[in-house]
Amino acid sequence: MRETSLETSQSLTSEQKCAALEAVLHSQTFARSDQLKSFLKYVCEMEMAGRGHELSEYLIGIEALGRPASYSPGDDSAVRTRAFALRKKLQEFYEHEQPDAALRIELLKGSYCPHFVESQPHQKANGNGMSAEQLAPQFIPSPTAHEELVPAEVTGRRELQRSWLLPFSAGVILTALLAGMLYWWLGAKPASNAVSHNPTPILVEAWGPLLAPGADVLLCVANPTSFSVHPSALSPATTTTPFNYPGALPMPQQLYELYNTRSPTPANPTLTITRNGTYWGDVLGALTAFRILNAAGVSPQIFPEITITMPMLRRRNVILFGAPDYSSTVARFQENCPLRVNYLDAIVGPAAGQAPAARYALKLGQQQRLTQVFGLITVLPGESSANQQTRILIFSGVNSAGAQAAAEFFSSPAHLLELKKELKKAGHDTFPPAYQVVVRAETDDSIMLNFRYETYRVIPPSASH
Repeated sequence: MRETSLETSQSLTSEQKCAALEAVLHSQTFARSDQLKSFLKYVCEMEMAGRGHELSEYLIGIEALGRPASYSPGDDSAVRTRAFALRKKLQEFYEHEQPDAALRIELLKGSYCPHFVESQPHQKANGNGMSAEQLAPQFIPSPTAHEELVPAEVTGRRELQRSWLLPFSAGVILTALLAGMLYWWLGAKPASNAVSHNPTPILVEAWGPLLAPGADVLLCVANPTSFSVHPSALSPATTTTPFNYPGALPMPQQLYELYNTRSPTPANPTLTITRNGTYWGDVLGALTAFRILNAAGVSPQIFPEITITMPMLRRRNVILFGAPDYSSTVARFQENCPLRVNYLDAIVGPAAGQAPAARYALKLGQQQRLTQVFGLITVLPGESSANQQTRILIFSGVNSAGAQAAAEFFSSPAHLLELKKELKKAGHDTFPPAYQVVVRAETDDSIMLNFRYETYRVIPPSASH
């Protein structure tokens, strides 16, 4: 099947390929996705010029996404993230906006070279207008041998976002497995696979003690309280034994109906309260932070928040992922900060003589899908000994894609140089000891498409302790 697709792509005329590309670029599906259009236009034009084999993560970052010549794919995962988002957008376009397209553009997993494929009648045999290949899970190309499955978190209407039904998003239900994979992968990765190049000077300046040789760093991912769904029997061998795990309860009918619209519900479902999960954007952000540390030769300890206590954080460099709503540790550190995150709502800040006001709120588009979110970076001085400084770095977001955007921003030399210029305008020659940065991100639901600098706040010394 794959060989047939390649042969088809080679037999098509340039006019046919250009028409297929123009249909995508001028579609409603891609109307708000300028970077994805730039990505697709660049790789398609390279393929049509017979140079598809030259496509690389570095070239796409420089020529399609506008990264500087110093761009390092190991430090900035923008191309891999956009590639996944582009596959998802193309699938959406051909499913909903142009299901009868005679010629489709495919960006196959593990490759940046597009393929132009003529639609075949048997592709619609499943009743959804999708081929078997399109129904298969999609992956982000990774700089390692590992390929990371990226599911989408499900966000409901805003009425449900604040309700007790919130924890049933797909991202939460899968997070126990995802977190386990993250901790295993990061902890078991051989030292021989470490990134060989040194971090750029701007990264060293911004991250400070976190990237110092031999730095003692704790990387911690928060664990939101959520419900997991299980059948009432433990296994076929115990079908006569009711599922009586501590905290388990029968699934209410209203919740059963809602859950069943997202995922097939098992017979006699039982709910169990758990704190053994993470949000997907927090996981991706933690991977980004790990790559920066690894590039500097720093091997962090990695723990879920449920296993740590405040004394464990004393006199240590700490990187935290989470928002105050579901992380007591983040809430404590941000207690006196000028900005904080209200999860699935907005970044809020104090208004003169009034209660905190929403400053940077998420936006919903068609079908109640998220189109814009915000991330918040908080940098604080840690508790230091007489001869050793430490730092606390917190990545939060109004959803987990915002936290991912915050981590990618703070891991990008180009964006850090932009931030330093903004600080210099206000008289700061270097990064302050304590400050916060707001990052705006465009999303397709909870999949981050791109991000950019929004604003910053310097935290007074009296408020950073």
